[in-house]
Amino acid sequence: MNKNLEAIHKYLLNKNVNKETIQYFDTHSVYLAIEIADYAHRDQKRANGEGYFNHPYRCLQVYRELVGIKEDDPFCIDNDLMHQFGIPFEGVQEVCLLHDVLEDTEFSIDDIRYMYIECGFGQFFDSYIKDALLCITHDKNVNYSSYIEKCLSNPISALVKMMDLQDNIYVLDLNEFNEENYFRSQRYLFWLYHINSKYHFIENVEKYKKAFKKLS
Repeated sequence: MNKNLEAIHKYLLNKNVNKETIQYFDTHSVYLAIEIADYAHRDQKRANGEGYFNHPYRCLQVYRELVGIKEDDPFCIDNDLMHQFGIPFEGVQEVCLLHDVLEDTEFSIDDIRYMYIECGFGQFFDSYIKDALLCITHDKNVNYSSYIEKCLSNPISALVKMMDLQDNIYVLDLNEFNEENYFRSQRYLFWLYHINSKYHFIENVEKYKKAFKKLS
């Protein structure tokens, strides 16, 4: 077994996750991303003291709420219709979960790729996840404006960056809402607007929901 995947399994077993559940996670691309992100961020905390993994997991939930994904409901969305309206689906949930792993943890893009190959998702990773993860990873030697432009080069990374920014401007999670955090949130709101100005995700989701409702 892949050594990183083996380490993740041991970590989950120590958290009292049973073997059957772990085996099930390995057979689903999104759940595999949950495993990897949970382990990768295991010793990290947000500024307010919460476990870091809560952040990418909330990004996943924001995306699901945005497009109407409901767990265990295979008819809650229409993939083809989403694509017609310019809304990415394949790979988005995984990138929501993994978007900070390359930047903030010991895992490389190849480490993640080999785990996906091990679980039978190598082609899916290469097609939908790899480039988006590389685009959304911020090289600190690159200024933020150039970084956002890199995110914009891939619609998946652009959409996930919106989910990331949305969670980061949630002021009720702050230790204090001081002037620094106010201006930080203001900057993030600007970049949210900038990303949406290119892809019009917000408007397209509304159009998609109306069209989907007519089909239901």
